[in-house]
Amino acid sequence: MSRGEEAVYRKVHRLFIGFCIATAPLTMASWFALCPQSSDPACPNVADPLAAIAAFREMSPLRTQWFLACSVVAPYICPISYLGLGMLAMRKAPWTSTVGIACGWAGSVPWGFIAGSMFYFAAAVHLGQDTAFAQLHSWQGLFAFPQMMAVAGGWVIGHLLGYALLGIALFRARVIPRWASCLITAAAPLMGPIAYGTNIGLVQVLGYACAFAGSVPAAVVTIGRSEAVACRANA
Repeated sequence: MSRGEEAVYRKVHRLFIGFCIATAPLTMASWFALCPQSSDPACPNVADPLAAIAAFREMSPLRTQWFLACSVVAPYICPISYLGLGMLAMRKAPWTSTVGIACGWAGSVPWGFIAGSMFYFAAAVHLGQDTAFAQLHSWQGLFAFPQMMAVAGGWVIGHLLGYALLGIALFRARVIPRWASCLITAAAPLMGPIAYGTNIGLVQVLGYACAFAGSVPAAVVTIGRSEAVACRANA
């Protein structure tokens, strides 16, 4: 392989990873903003599946399509975004970065399950199977399985710890402005304890907006720096 060919595929790698770093929190912010129960941070709230289905029914067709599109995109880009953030800080904060990547992976891979359930909500509305679906998608139905509860727990704990730890790692590594790493770390309590403690869904959207603002400089560094430059910056 020639040096030119190697340079091209490395640029493609960096471009793709940088794209995922920036667009993952933006996609999640859009998902929670478009969610039919957007005022509830637990949207869609499976504690009352019938209310969630009713909220889906009231959504406009265009909003529904955008919401489902975000549901599909998220599980593809979110795991890579955590990996990309961690790799930026790996040389200066290897253990914090490694644990942050692992937590982010555990918190983002389960989104595939969540994405699938959104289509079931939409199908229940389309087919008029509100009661049957509500029984299936309840704490006595789907979430009665301990495996599913483990998946849900991985999402809740993983995505929060992932951003918190990777923000700290980036702060220590100084590969991006420190205000950006602080925003990534601050996103975790905003989208978790504060959003659920106040029961305000907009706070969760704000948390992902903070993660997005902090991730943009990380994406720029990932895309713009060659591997050699990045290594010298971390040395």
